Amino acid sequence: RDDVQLAGGKGANLGDLVQAGLPVPSGFIITSSAYRYLIEKAGLGDRIKEMLQEFDRHSNEKLQDSSSQIRELFADVTIPDDLVRSILEHYRQLGESVMVAVRSSATAEDLAGASFAGQQDTILNVKGEDALLKAVRRCWASLFNSQAIFYRDHYGFDSRKVSMAVVVQKMVNSEKSGVSFTVDPVMHNHYAMIIEAVWGLGEGVVSGQITPDHYKVDRETYELLLEFVPDKPFMFCKGAGKSGVVKVPTSPDKVSARVLTDDELHQLVDLGNKVEDHFGCPQDIEWGIEDGTIYLLQSRPITSL
Repeated sequence: RDDVQLAGGKGANLGDLVQAGLPVPSGFIITSSAYRYLIEKAGLGDRIKEMLQEFDRHSNEKLQDSSSQIRELFADVTIPDDLVRSILEHYRQLGESVMVAVRSSATAEDLAGASFAGQQDTILNVKGEDALLKAVRRCWASLFNSQAIFYRDHYGFDSRKVSMAVVVQKMVNSEKSGVSFTVDPVMHNHYAMIIEAVWGLGEGVVSGQITPDHYKVDRETYELLLEFVPDKPFMFCKGAGKSGVVKVPTSPDKVSARVLTDDELHQLVDLGNKVEDHFGCPQDIEWGIEDGTIYLLQSRPITSL
């Protein structure tokens, strides 16, 4: 958790969970040093600095223009050969053309004072070396998404001094996904855990396109204090033959069905308690369930308490 400047907020927290023996998908991190190496070798530093000088967070048009121009620099940037070799060597260690999730992990992200949640890109269902390198470029470019530039400026972070690490993990093809808040973030109740769940991949919860099941559970007794099970007519799953995810109709037997079993709720409460105990503060946790196994995909401090 102390390696945020090297691994970014997301990567540092995931590494900490791995060290604690908690169930995190295997993978590797392309560090912020690699990002800075790319910027130096490709000569992008001065160009980015110049474009950021045109940034005006009070003008949406100028903000979008600055963001677009900077991100275009990364679209076809030549990655140094030694960095390409290193990235692909670690990718091959995960398996033969294995499917991976490629997640942005900025050095100003998932911090106690500002989460930066959703500001940078995550690309799911990435397969093959060319697709991986393309996804990595996209993650580097997303450091300059318009909302990320605006958010950093609002919280006093200098965009010129922020770097981007990239997390590459084996893809969890979740049958069920969701988020856990180890403290009720609305009522500020430290004795209740809020768990939200959908069928398929977690994009439905993260994007807000699907109203998830909502459970409030006593974190000591496991008593179910509140349950809301809405219809979930759609779900997200991996796309066929390409990176990313697709939105598909939920099978009729699952539309109105409860996503999580009592045993899965029990396991998620236990994991939530362990993660909060490990970090020492309330956590916002993303997870996925594949073949009955719960995997932790990321964890960040809850900043709204």
